Amino acid sequence: MILRAVLLALLGAAAALPSWAAESVLTLTPRPGATLRVLVDRPAAPIGSVVLMAGGDGVLDLDAQGRIGSNMRQNFVVRTRAAYVAAGYAVFVPDIASDQRGTRGYRFTADYANDVAAVVAEARKLALPVAIVGTSRGAIPVVAVFAKQSAVRPDAAVISSGVLIANEGGGSASSLGGLDRINVPVLLLRHRADSCRVSAPGDADRFKALLTGASRVDIVTLDGGGPSSAQADACGASHYHGFYGIDDQAVAATVQWLRANMRR
Repeated sequence: MILRAVLLALLGAAAALPSWAAESVLTLTPRPGATLRVLVDRPAAPIGSVVLMAGGDGVLDLDAQGRIGSNMRQNFVVRTRAAYVAAGYAVFVPDIASDQRGTRGYRFTADYANDVAAVVAEARKLALPVAIVGTSRGAIPVVAVFAKQSAVRPDAAVISSGVLIANEGGGSASSLGGLDRINVPVLLLRHRADSCRVSAPGDADRFKALLTGASRVDIVTLDGGGPSSAQADACGASHYHGFYGIDDQAVAATVQWLRANMRR
């Protein structure tokens, strides 16, 4: 019943969203010669901020007008960004820095962690508190911003369908190390039917046990929705892995948790 109430409030807020609300592009200079574009949106009076970290390689190919040039426009946290604005949060969706394009393993580097921290710093200027929210391989920057830098940190962390435990598909959030440096509330959101080989639902329980420094760790399991087609990639945005068909429930569960656990 609580989740349903949050969902109804979220939908009502979306209907009341001012017509002037529009996305803009923030351009940062994290290093000499490098630029980092961030898609930004906000309600009139934000109650906080969320930094949304896309899955996959995280490359949005944002242009100066804020158009997303890659297939990441359908990524779960990217396609649901307006719902967070409707719920009262300023939204920051970063691309990757220009000097990291074509670089293998950049999401595991200190430079990348510092880039994410720079976006968090901008969010903190606009509206506190700030949560970092990552999906699938977006779990890696969520951990990196705590494990590989300490200048600026979010106030809460959310990982959905996370690539959490090392597997044959490559690096994971846990392979970064430094998990004990995550000292904020953490939400692990999963779909019971997620069949992606690198984000098994049971990995959330294993990952939770590793977060020894977190002030609290909650696991929320969702059901429903389903693949967009028989050919849909089990690790893609249009499958259970991407909460396809239940975007509203997934965002409402996240918003409900943020309101209860994220503090300035």
